[in-house]
Amino acid sequence: MLARIGIIFVINILLYHRTLRYSYVSDDIAIFHNPPKFKNKWHKIFLWITGSYKWSPKKDHIVNLLIHAAVSIMIYLAFGATNVSFLAGILFAINPANNQGAMWISSRGYTLPLLCLLSAMCVPHIVAIPLLYCCTWYTVGFLIPLVLLGSSHWVLIIIMPIIWWLHSKKFVGAVKIKTKMETVPEDHRMHIGKLVMAIKTVGFYLSLCFFPAKITFYHSFLQSCAGNTIMRKRAYTVKDIFFWVGLSSILGWGAYVYFNGWNMVSYGMMWYFVTIAPFSNLKRVQQEITERYAYIPCVGVMLALATLIVSYPILIAIFITGYAVKLTHIMRMYVDDYWLVESAVYEDPAAWYAWHTRGHKRWSNGSHKEALTMWVMAKLISPKEFKVLFNIACVLKLLKKYQESKQYLKEAEENIIEGQEELAKNVFKELADGKTPLLR
Repeated sequence: MLARIGIIFVINILLYHRTLRYSYVSDDIAIFHNPPKFKNKWHKIFLWITGSYKWSPKKDHIVNLLIHAAVSIMIYLAFGATNVSFLAGILFAINPANNQGAMWISSRGYTLPLLCLLSAMCVPHIVAIPLLYCCTWYTVGFLIPLVLLGSSHWVLIIIMPIIWWLHSKKFVGAVKIKTKMETVPEDHRMHIGKLVMAIKTVGFYLSLCFFPAKITFYHSFLQSCAGNTIMRKRAYTVKDIFFWVGLSSILGWGAYVYFNGWNMVSYGMMWYFVTIAPFSNLKRVQQEITERYAYIPCVGVMLALATLIVSYPILIAIFITGYAVKLTHIMRMYVDDYWLVESAVYEDPAAWYAWHTRGHKRWSNGSHKEALTMWVMAKLISPKEFKVLFNIACVLKLLKKYQESKQYLKEAEENIIEGQEELAKNVFKELADGKTPLLR
């Protein structure tokens, strides 16, 4: 057992040691420059471990590496310390779909609750209670103890109503804040199209975990599905490979359980379906698609995969090699924020938001004409994107191309996202007053 724990740990060190030279990306930068207030040294350390405080890039990446390694080891231990769980731990450690959990500092809200849950499955029931309390303290971790129902640790679910009640106010408050910040009226309408989109989302993340061919910070899949008429139509159609992957996986799981009973494949897929459900876009309260949502569900997929291939050395070699090669290739995206955006455009050039963000990077460097080019590229992908149209109008006005600016401003006005009329009114006023209120 100790030898296998050591092997998993060494694999993590060998794969991720280069990240100790990497800088901050995305939200990390804002938090580093605007750190939260802390009461004392111990509170500061608590905020640092949980990812709310950024100490230094190297120290923060060390913690991320250790947490990801610990999760991989706990997968081995939590599921019986068998050949299957050992392989699952290795596959999880190197799976490039887990890149945000392994390498992005701001993902601690996903990695730590998973670590707490898996740890609770490795210790006596009394000791597990505080770990489950810590797990559900995180918004993302609030519902994931439901996976205990399908395991040999099912008795722990008895204590969960009390723990959920203790955290209920915090959880509801967090969901309300996210709903207010992230959603538009379309997100609150329920119809058959939402079910289609949810099945597609399940299929997308399952494909991402099993076969992570496209790894990027900004995916084109389901982009702007709630606020753009063109993208909404795409989101609600069944003419999409991910819809059929999702539907087949759900029906296939039911058939597998019926004919084969309850085993590690059955349980692994149950884990996946339960933990991906909050991110399925059936009732969206967060970003449509992002790879960090796959971190916890990926445990179940790797458990099922390991069970199926554990007796086939050639398949094991293919998956481990494929995952490791892809991971090594995409790691450069975390070198710094420049490479994060450049890699996003390279990996998924159909993601309008990647071009949009690239435009902001060019703008902040004073390259206004380059920024205009980036936003025009974004418009070619998504012609009715309010943010893009408005930003183009702003730049054209700055470049004294007033007639063209008015044209784009008119287009932007025609494509204001429902529910964001007040925001639009304010930025239009700021632009009329001579300011340049670019939208992110």
